[in-house]
Amino acid sequence: VSSIGWPSSLRGLAAVSADVAWATGSGATVALTTDGGTTWAQVAPPSIDGLDVRDVHALDAGRAWIMTAGPGEASRILYTEDGGAHWTEQRRETDEKSFLDGFDFWDEKRGIAYGDPLADGRFRILVTVDGGATWQPGIDAPLALAGGEAAFAASGTGLRALGTQDAAFVTGASDAKARLWSTPDLSATWEAVDLPMPAPKPSAGAFSVAWHRSGAGIVVGGDFQTRDVGGLQNAAWTEDHGATWHKPLVGPRGQRAGSTCVAGAEGTQPEFLATGQTGTDVSRDGGRTWEPFSNEGFHCVDVAAGDGTVWFAGPKGRVARLVRMPRP
Repeated sequence: VSSIGWPSSLRGLAAVSADVAWATGSGATVALTTDGGTTWAQVAPPSIDGLDVRDVHALDAGRAWIMTAGPGEASRILYTEDGGAHWTEQRRETDEKSFLDGFDFWDEKRGIAYGDPLADGRFRILVTVDGGATWQPGIDAPLALAGGEAAFAASGTGLRALGTQDAAFVTGASDAKARLWSTPDLSATWEAVDLPMPAPKPSAGAFSVAWHRSGAGIVVGGDFQTRDVGGLQNAAWTEDHGATWHKPLVGPRGQRAGSTCVAGAEGTQPEFLATGQTGTDVSRDGGRTWEPFSNEGFHCVDVAAGDGTVWFAGPKGRVARLVRMPRP
């Protein structure tokens, strides 16, 4: 465990390799390491001074998108292709009700962003098919529950782009119901399924979703006002691509803000990591049971697709790197 060198609350993380990672957060932080976390450079553009950078998606050490979160024009998407030396602002929200929560990409051209409901009661959905040069609003965006359903800009993992044009995001903050919204067709249509997780107030619900290529998946969350309260209400699992969800037999030890899939050995259940400020937990059986992994807590966790390196980022600029998942 180390630090980027300044006390930002890190909420966005993109693991590229054992050497390269991007971390973003409060105080207009966009931190980049190319030496395995030994040193970090602040590469944020001056144009986002004072904003909170809640998500980042990176292709390599040069190309990355960042998303700032906040009301109205504070929600923006920017892109760099030279490691942060220069940035292009691709999207700035103008509706004062808009508040972007996160984004993800299917490939280097196609991506999707989501945000809290606008005045019409529908979640904000933006889609790009040209690398972010243009972001088009969803035509028939999901309609939120009247009780106050919303999403959490907690870790950059509340939304996942899947396969070639599927995507899913999780919600909470409503009157006793958390849900998973999914689209099979690049956001043309959406369906919702209830999650077996309580969301009775604005601070509670589902915060993060992670998937395995088999169709297994997990959702984690809880109540960020009582982060140390763990249990069955803080997670759910599926084995049928999210059609049905189940409570775990043993839940995480506290509220969990971020999660990722760590592919299990061939023929075994998928493994997942979930992290929050009170610690990190692991499930080695597809989300059915959770056990302590570390007392170190973070906001975000991400796995580099190329070499499997696991990166963590969290409060006060804290970061960590796990080169290889230990086996029991």
